[in-house]
Amino acid sequence: MPDLDRIVPLRTEGDRTPLFCVHAVSGSAYSYAGLSRLLDEGRPVYGFEAPGFDNDRTPVRSLPALADEYTEILRAFRPSGEYRLMGWSLGGLLAHEMAKRLTAAGEKVANLIMVDSGLPVVMPLPPERDILIRFIRDMMGLEEAPSELRKLFADWPADVAPDVVFEAVEESGLLPEEFDAYLLGGQYDVFRAHLEGFYSIDVTGGYDGPAVHVMADQSVAEDMRWKRLMPGLREHTIPGTHHSIWNAESLPTLTRIIQDALDSENDG
Repeated sequence: MPDLDRIVPLRTEGDRTPLFCVHAVSGSAYSYAGLSRLLDEGRPVYGFEAPGFDNDRTPVRSLPALADEYTEILRAFRPSGEYRLMGWSLGGLLAHEMAKRLTAAGEKVANLIMVDSGLPVVMPLPPERDILIRFIRDMMGLEEAPSELRKLFADWPADVAPDVVFEAVEESGLLPEEFDAYLLGGQYDVFRAHLEGFYSIDVTGGYDGPAVHVMADQSVAEDMRWKRLMPGLREHTIPGTHHSIWNAESLPTLTRIIQDALDSENDG
């Protein structure tokens, strides 16, 4: 049976074709909550939340396996009609993989919308310390480690144990108090599994349906060269960083581009 609990309702009102938003590396669909409120009325919005995030499933380390599962879940949740997919960061990669699977099965994908999504290159995982720093930065919504975080990690070895890090982070007050060491440990398992999947996937085969990629102008453009796989990809660049394009100042601009992409394809 497909795990339909992976689909989280963000906005259920409306009779237009739903937009399905795939989680980033954190595994959470929460990042799309603001977008769901700003999009034109009449379009339901759902998010995909990862196995292991706020549930007792084991995190999945294979992105192709995740894309297979999410495609099965999506077709069970919406057995007929076209599909509209969106994903930020790792979610864009997963949405791309889902779009390939849906079209191969004869389904219509009306939209593939990617937001600041890197194109992976197969390589070894970084040292544990570097992954942990990246995780904490991601939890803080920052591109660079602030001085408080750099000071925290300064003397730790490359193979530092995650529980040591999370106890120190909890004591430091860098994150809101609800993010205690126990919660951080569970969310790190999901984050690390997805990062492992990102570093091990070799993306092959293109998708030739309607596709849009919105990039932050402070991200590294060379890391997001999706046009070699999707020559018809329409690209947009907006001011900001990987995380700040979702803040109150930039979100309306991002939403307008997404809305235009949705409106460019008739609902069916």
